[in-house]
Amino acid sequence: MIFLKKLKFMITKFLYELICRTSRSYSRIRKSYDSPADTINSFFAKCLFLIVHEYLPHFKKPRTFSEKLFNRMLYSRDKIWAYVSDKFLVRQYVKQLVGEEILVPLLWVGSRPQDIPFNSLPQKFIIKMNHGCKYNIFIDKKNDLNYKDVINKLISWSKENYCLDHNAGLEWAYKNIKPKILIEEYLEEEDGKPPKDYKFFCFSGRVEFILITYDRFGYHREKHFTRDFSPLDLWNGTDQYPGPYSCPKNLGEMINIAETLSNDFDFMRVDLYNLKGKIYFGELTCYPAGGLAPFIPRKWDFIFGEKWELNKRHK
Repeated sequence: MIFLKKLKFMITKFLYELICRTSRSYSRIRKSYDSPADTINSFFAKCLFLIVHEYLPHFKKPRTFSEKLFNRMLYSRDKIWAYVSDKFLVRQYVKQLVGEEILVPLLWVGSRPQDIPFNSLPQKFIIKMNHGCKYNIFIDKKNDLNYKDVINKLISWSKENYCLDHNAGLEWAYKNIKPKILIEEYLEEEDGKPPKDYKFFCFSGRVEFILITYDRFGYHREKHFTRDFSPLDLWNGTDQYPGPYSCPKNLGEMINIAETLSNDFDFMRVDLYNLKGKIYFGELTCYPAGGLAPFIPRKWDFIFGEKWELNKRHK
């Protein structure tokens, strides 16, 4: 029995990686990739979806949250997705709507890693790039930093096109973002850990669900809640946080900010930090997990999907 489970896992992983590689390769050679997905793109996406979610998807007439994410990734080519996904440009969007006081202070912005003024930076800071996901370097002790290694890593990231070089090549929002380097202040709790990450699932400008990420850069665990902070029995690809939790005193203010920032979209995930009662903006996420985080039990995929009323504004 254990052997069969291992065999199934190996075969599934092989097929997943094969489809991702093939899909990326096709996306690179497709001349009209800035137009909605064609039949071949949709076929690869359907195969990938079936492997991950284990049910046959309907992309043209989606019902579930995951299907609707794929519908957006495959068929919507509105430039707004690139704008809000650019971690530098989105700051202007946030500033216009809710004010710059919730933005994490910037220490430096530039395009060339070689120009980073390491000597004038504090002991702790965060380096991130604007054109994809997981392009982050957390510096908590500058004196121990190997500047050459950091520069080489940033040069490597700068050469990547996150859309075409990662996953299945479906996250179009990142395709045309010009790479930039951002250096931000280091946010930390009193125990030195990063602040909890509050992810607000907003549908038509209303927060319906909240996902809290605990210890993002250590033992990463999550917990889902309703908007009134009732816990949900939901697994979404990451271990459940089993410890105690409490509702932030300023949750209402966080919800107001999330709803203001998401008001123009049929769906948007708004990520915020809450550090000692002060709210900071994290990011706007139009493709959570690239649509590849299964809902267990599956009913929640349908429940989240029912909240999402697709509109035709972003085509």
